[in-house]
Amino acid sequence: MIQLTRTIAAIMASAAILAACATTPADEARPEVSHLVFIGDSNLDIGRMRTEQAGDTNDGKLVPPNTVGDRYADSTVLPEFLSQRLGLSQTNYAWGGATTGMTNIVGAREPNDATNTGALAQMQEFEAALSGQPADPDALYMLMAGSNDLAFVDKTDQPAIEAAIAGALTNLRATITKLDDLGAEFIVVGTRTPRPVLSDHDIATAEPDEEAKNDAAGRQLNIAIRQLVADLNAELEADVEVFDFYANIRDIAENAESFGLAPYSADPASYCTADGVSDCTRLINYDAAHKTTAVHAILADRFIEQFDLED
Repeated sequence: MIQLTRTIAAIMASAAILAACATTPADEARPEVSHLVFIGDSNLDIGRMRTEQAGDTNDGKLVPPNTVGDRYADSTVLPEFLSQRLGLSQTNYAWGGATTGMTNIVGAREPNDATNTGALAQMQEFEAALSGQPADPDALYMLMAGSNDLAFVDKTDQPAIEAAIAGALTNLRATITKLDDLGAEFIVVGTRTPRPVLSDHDIATAEPDEEAKNDAAGRQLNIAIRQLVADLNAELEADVEVFDFYANIRDIAENAESFGLAPYSADPASYCTADGVSDCTRLINYDAAHKTTAVHAILADRFIEQFDLED
């Protein structure tokens, strides 16, 4: 890695975007970071998948990047909080259900126009938008995918889990390397979020609680993601860093009341989406895979602090 002049504590995340596909620049944008670009899954999707699902999913057309609509949360999610708080525009390619590869698990269940909208497909979309021009070296890139690669894997089948993780690492490496090739100078990679029933095991087959095996499989994936990021940070010209969604959300869950949230519960009755729940502002779990807007707000604060993005 070519060391940037900024210290690690003050490194600005960097992402690529062509001016033609950017939204209107904000007046208060930091000079060090020009724009925000997101590639990933439902944790970053600001409405693309659910808007597509609400229309004709077999008309041969996809809703474009930056489509705002129903999210996998009760309201605002991380990319929007970052855009608002930093005074920066964003270009958001993320699709709910995206794998690290070309495919999307929503399309796997029912083939449609969004079948091939995984992170690698989003990367192709981004590169096409560049039209042969280099990526903006002053933008912030965030990549988050991998959870959906584990979605259909038997959590009692360790070889299958390991194969899925290996495939995810290959795809993540390809996307990060391509961003580096295009000129990105800082790339942030997110880990998988916790599943509601938490585990302290790093291998699913070592977890005795059947309902916690999903979380344990995610922990194994996250160990691999952290190592991949460390490897690529040493290999590539770009600074490649981790934003550890898993560790941050576990901390929020274990100290919920200090954040003004209700004590953590994995009970589906306490999900934001559960019948009879009308106020999600103090809850952590939006559903069985996603977190509430209240959690996304805290994550945005921590993201800004970790990468020293405040003025």
